[in-house]
Amino acid sequence: MTSTGEDVVIGYNVSDSEFVKQLAGTLRDEGYTVWYADPNSDSSSMGSKTQAILACKVFIPVMSHESVEDKQLQEQLSLAYVSNSCIFPIGTTRHRFLAPKLSGGAKLILAKINWCFVLKSEDYNKNISNLIKCMELDMKRLRDNPNPSSSGSTITTHGVSINLTHGLDLGGSDGYEGSTTPDAGPLSQSMEKYTPYWERHFKGRSSVPWLEFRNKFFEDYGHLIDEEYHEKAEERKKMIANLMYKDIFRCSPMIEHSAFEAFCSLRKGSPHRFFHCVQDYLLAYMSLREIISMDSSLRITTIQSLGKFQFPAIVTGLAELLTDSDANIRAVAAIALAKAGKGQSSTVQKLVSLLEDEDRLVRESACLSLGYMQAVDAVDAIVDRWRNDPISTVREAAELALSKMNVPAAQRCIKVTQILSSEMSALKPVE
Repeated sequence: MTSTGEDVVIGYNVSDSEFVKQLAGTLRDEGYTVWYADPNSDSSSMGSKTQAILACKVFIPVMSHESVEDKQLQEQLSLAYVSNSCIFPIGTTRHRFLAPKLSGGAKLILAKINWCFVLKSEDYNKNISNLIKCMELDMKRLRDNPNPSSSGSTITTHGVSINLTHGLDLGGSDGYEGSTTPDAGPLSQSMEKYTPYWERHFKGRSSVPWLEFRNKFFEDYGHLIDEEYHEKAEERKKMIANLMYKDIFRCSPMIEHSAFEAFCSLRKGSPHRFFHCVQDYLLAYMSLREIISMDSSLRITTIQSLGKFQFPAIVTGLAELLTDSDANIRAVAAIALAKAGKGQSSTVQKLVSLLEDEDRLVRESACLSLGYMQAVDAVDAIVDRWRNDPISTVREAAELALSKMNVPAAQRCIKVTQILSSEMSALKPVE
């Protein structure tokens, strides 16, 4: 089974194969194209799975006792999230049995989305019908607005445009035992009476010191983080503070009101829109980290695929992989980073450092990546590899990189190569 950009991709554990076949048949009868992995496939098909998820419009994770602990499914869920597929989880078991087993990233993603539950066979027709109705609404939105980042229905978090409107009431709320959605842990009713964050603490000021801004944030919302993360609360607070300072406000010692408004401009109406935007940002960050740090057979193909997304978090994550202990990961990350971080001087500097890597494949990848970027600032370093690397394939990669660069130093090397090649041909004995 290969994928060419189907409407729907179903993620599942092999124990749910029969349910998935039934679900796929129902969706196809409704006119949707559907892809799901062959349950008998081996790791050679993992690239197809990654490509299918990246290309699909809707991702349906089937959540059961077995699948909820399936690391590959949780990685697929994160991949679907950052590629902005619409996600419609189907639970075959009550939510309270599944939630404790979810990873941190998966729990955050699924807490923001209504589920469809099929707890008994007699629930299937009614609840899947509700699911399809909601899918139809989302598909219509995609047709009407193929560029959702230009609308007010998305928010950009860590470079990823996240859909805020999909996941309508799917029915089948029995899975929540009386609740219409799982507890996303947002804000108490008393807090909703607050005035907006900036007006609440910094009224009339155009900028405030970072430390004051940070302290007021945790003064207001620290208890919510404590309730959500329990023993990991302090770790999460450090992560959130780091994201706010380095990513959202770009290490500025003074937080400008204009930067604050720009960040949370799409969350209108709530006095806690900044907090909600930070939650979204954290979710995107954790999802990307889960993808980039995955240790399954999906990892190499996924890292390669991430090169097409020029998101800040992906560029940062790929750069970190350049120091991975696995040489294959370093080599693939170099190629992906060249595509995702093209035009950034910091990317060139990081790739130049790989020219001294102990592994010849990594050095080859670094040469080819710098050639792809036409990184003229790296010419001297590439020339050094061309002249001095002991491995012929690395020298050939360096020569190819230099041929892509129209600067004197590179052209001199190419000229020397041509002269040497010509002389070597002349010295060959005539047969």
